[in-house]
Amino acid sequence: MAAVLAADAVGYSRLMEADEGAAYRLLTERRTIIESIVNELGGRVFGTAGDSVIAEFPSSVTAVRCAHRIQSALQDINRDQSADAKMEFRIGIHFGEMIQEDDNLFGESVNLAARLESLAPSGGICLSGAVHEQVKGKVDCIFALGGRQRVKNIAKPIEVWCWPAEKAVQLRRRGTKPWRVPIVALAMILLLGAFLGWFTATSEVDLPNGPRIAVLPFDTLEQNADNQYFSEGLSREIVTYLSKFSNLFVIDLNSTRQLGTRPQCTQVRRELSTDYILSGSVQRSGDLLAVTTRFTDARTCQELDSPGPFRRDLSIANIFDIQLEIAQKVVAQVGSADAPLFDTQIANRLRRDAPQTLKSYNCVLLSYWFYETFEPDRHRRARDCLKQTLQNDPDYSLGWSRLAFSYIEAKKYAIDTPDDWAELARESANRALKLNPENADAYYALAILSQMQMEDRTIFQQFADRAIKLNPNDAFVLADLGTWMAYSGEWEKGKTWVQRAKTLNPKHQSWWDYIWHLHAYLQGDYKSARDIALKVNLPDNYMVQTSLVAAYAMNEEPEKARQTLEHVLQLRPDSAVTPLTPFLVRNMDPELIAALAVGLRKAGLDFPDEPTNSN
Repeated sequence: MAAVLAADAVGYSRLMEADEGAAYRLLTERRTIIESIVNELGGRVFGTAGDSVIAEFPSSVTAVRCAHRIQSALQDINRDQSADAKMEFRIGIHFGEMIQEDDNLFGESVNLAARLESLAPSGGICLSGAVHEQVKGKVDCIFALGGRQRVKNIAKPIEVWCWPAEKAVQLRRRGTKPWRVPIVALAMILLLGAFLGWFTATSEVDLPNGPRIAVLPFDTLEQNADNQYFSEGLSREIVTYLSKFSNLFVIDLNSTRQLGTRPQCTQVRRELSTDYILSGSVQRSGDLLAVTTRFTDARTCQELDSPGPFRRDLSIANIFDIQLEIAQKVVAQVGSADAPLFDTQIANRLRRDAPQTLKSYNCVLLSYWFYETFEPDRHRRARDCLKQTLQNDPDYSLGWSRLAFSYIEAKKYAIDTPDDWAELARESANRALKLNPENADAYYALAILSQMQMEDRTIFQQFADRAIKLNPNDAFVLADLGTWMAYSGEWEKGKTWVQRAKTLNPKHQSWWDYIWHLHAYLQGDYKSARDIALKVNLPDNYMVQTSLVAAYAMNEEPEKARQTLEHVLQLRPDSAVTPLTPFLVRNMDPELIAALAVGLRKAGLDFPDEPTNSN
């Protein structure tokens, strides 16, 4: 096993025809430079037939670093030379098995490196997909996807990555041509692919396999802001408890909320394919709390034995007892035989982790209320509330993780951002974990913070994996972390998480499809990228519109690219100089950022190179 670097002089025959002696001297000089760099980096030249150089390296990283050094050195030499004194090389690199005979190497890996070299641009480098996977984030140069290419004497198309990134565009256009199959066969292929795609998506995410239950947001009997967020929070907590105590398939509140106020049983059943419906109302009056529920069999629309009604003193202990009793009654009626219907250990743990005061609980509910509208005033109210109440209730783990998120959101949405927002967020999240090592919300906060701080992506991925393992059925968290996972370059894993979120929330927000748009763009499928961005339909989101500009430009739709770019510049005038900022601050895949730069420049933007992420 070794990495093979194949380099070949560009236009050598033409130079030989013009002046054989001069061409040979140029080749000898360039080969000396190439061999010197190969030797310096621990490689070995084992072939120099014709105008080529073939070398082996113990690792792909070293081979790619060597190739970049070679091209940089040759570029420096050629810069001040006349046209007849310049000589450029193409380089291809592949990693795999080879056959050794004496000092020579043979086999498909050598052939593949040579084929990749023939695809490379003059002065550029092409890698196989296997090499790119090994070097991603470990070398200074950024490679762009050149698509799947058919090459001579190799049966299957190979995935190609190219540097400089701009050169990958032409390569993608000449990529593998579509199959020519009869229309009936094509239809069968598409149907089979759709089935396999569904099967893979659903089997990999390990969704709950019990009955489907839709929890409608509980009604607020007094129409004021305090009671509204309290009712929303109570509904959210019941969804969480039902997910913890059984294998019920609990449909996310965002889906049921979109059905309108008090939807009919038949509508809920039809649109959400649900088996049961839990609804209710909440009334707070002075020091009293009244909660009523209605539990319905959606298949017959017959009301079942409902938990409650509850009329208790308004205290944190009573609130938790009501929520637990509702969960216990529901799972006792519909939980499947193999499910842990109601785990008293979980109940005791929830009580143990509860806040000491009702005010602390209110502050947490306020922090979730912010996500309904993203209004700055809601954020300020929640953050101030958390900071104040945690002074009197310092052992409330969830309160600390919510405070960590308030600092992260302050940065993300530019709401009164403290200069030391990152330090405050990290300190709060770590304090939450010290109080409760199983606080999924704290791991979630640390994952987002890590990505925003451009730390090594493995740190983000470890925090994100832990958050999902501890809280696998929160659709919003799944979608958000799945999106950031894709941003980090783990596209398929990110899609799997978002797909699970979509299943839990059938009426999900359109932005959940955004990573499919970005990935299609990265793969050179500009038509699909354009179509998905239009489906996302966020005309005033400057990040979505910016990548749509690039998709239009690369799909040869200059007028639409121009019109969309004008709209972007209206939304964010600074995009004329720094259009890649929203992608950079999210520490997105460097190959994606480089590819977007190509499209934006093609759309007419003239902007300087921005620093890319190297993690």
